[in-house]
Amino acid sequence: MPKRLERGHRTRLDPRPQALCRSPRTLKLGLIASLMLAPSAPASQGSDVVLRAAHWLDVAAAQLRGPVILQVSGGKITKIGAPGDFAPSGPVADLGGVTLLPGLIDAHVHMQLGGGLPRDNARATLRAGFTTVVDLGATSDVVLRLRDRIASGALEGPRILGAGRWVGKQGGICEFGGIGVPGGPEAYRARVREDVAAGADLIKLCVSTWLADAFSRPEEYEISEAALAAAVDEAHRAGRLAVAHAISLGSVRAALRARVDGLAHAAYLDAATARELRDRGVFMTPTLVSLAGDPRDPAAKALRTAVAAARDAGVRLVFGTDSGVLPHGENGREFAALVDAGIPTIEAIRSATINAAGAYRLGDQLGQIKVGYRADLIGIDGDPLSDVRSLMRPSFVMVDGRVVVSTPGMLPKRD
Repeated sequence: MPKRLERGHRTRLDPRPQALCRSPRTLKLGLIASLMLAPSAPASQGSDVVLRAAHWLDVAAAQLRGPVILQVSGGKITKIGAPGDFAPSGPVADLGGVTLLPGLIDAHVHMQLGGGLPRDNARATLRAGFTTVVDLGATSDVVLRLRDRIASGALEGPRILGAGRWVGKQGGICEFGGIGVPGGPEAYRARVREDVAAGADLIKLCVSTWLADAFSRPEEYEISEAALAAAVDEAHRAGRLAVAHAISLGSVRAALRARVDGLAHAAYLDAATARELRDRGVFMTPTLVSLAGDPRDPAAKALRTAVAAARDAGVRLVFGTDSGVLPHGENGREFAALVDAGIPTIEAIRSATINAAGAYRLGDQLGQIKVGYRADLIGIDGDPLSDVRSLMRPSFVMVDGRVVVSTPGMLPKRD
């Protein structure tokens, strides 16, 4: 059993993160195609409605604006203006004093983990304001099938990009009941092909061990460079992103040599490696609450410092929680952890909106409140720029134009 779980984590298995689309055009097209099969499906789109709210957060400009009315039609935002700027088409939902934000993106979850049924975990995640997630590993294709059922409108949940089974060595950190890869480079290629055939949207690679080992033995990692390179190459050949669990400095360097697209967790970096991550456009997903939450642990403290240094070096931070280790529905706790680690509040919010969408080359559809974008919206009470913890308490959630959370009297009555 992985050491991190032996130290008291409640789940029986364990998780990993995300991806960035920065290489061939096939990566971009494949990912966009798979993501937009989700709640853009007619079965899950809501009816036309106009939303009225006191404020909305322009995440690109870092400005709180308002009051505002938004026209939502066909699952997209079709008009934005001040009250009186246009005649509403459809019923008006007065959201009162809430602040609207883009639907949040959690780029590192595990819907199979953490107890409960995967569908219940998905529902809790959506109701916490996370309208898109990336599932970074399971023991089977169970999450891929959950993704499909949500996309069809049969179940309530966020859009899911799924990695299918973890890809790591036999007996390593991703060995759960015999799913480790028993062999060298060709066996890793075969595993990637199997995951792609099962419908995986991206590939998750387990390169290093956990925090304590990565801190005390910085040059060590558990997958051979030949196997890592073969798996990444096969993923890219199939138009899939390759995301690496790589926490030690040596594992990050190996992942960069293999040309991975993103890091699933925070990692220990030196200045040169941080610059290379930035220059190659490889993102980092910190997962600080689940990975480095103990303030007394020197390894955790060093990791939080490393995240702030990565941000200062210009590495793109993408929000993720390792949910499944962190309870599903408590994803918003990561915002405060990022701010406590020295990340400015607006950048913590951007990591879960504009940064995450951009990392997946979906910045023209998700991550902002703009005309033509998907109608993924959350409403919170107060100003998230002054109280980032308010993001843990959404009073309104809409995914693809369909309302899933509202307070009494917020929505118009229908005949």
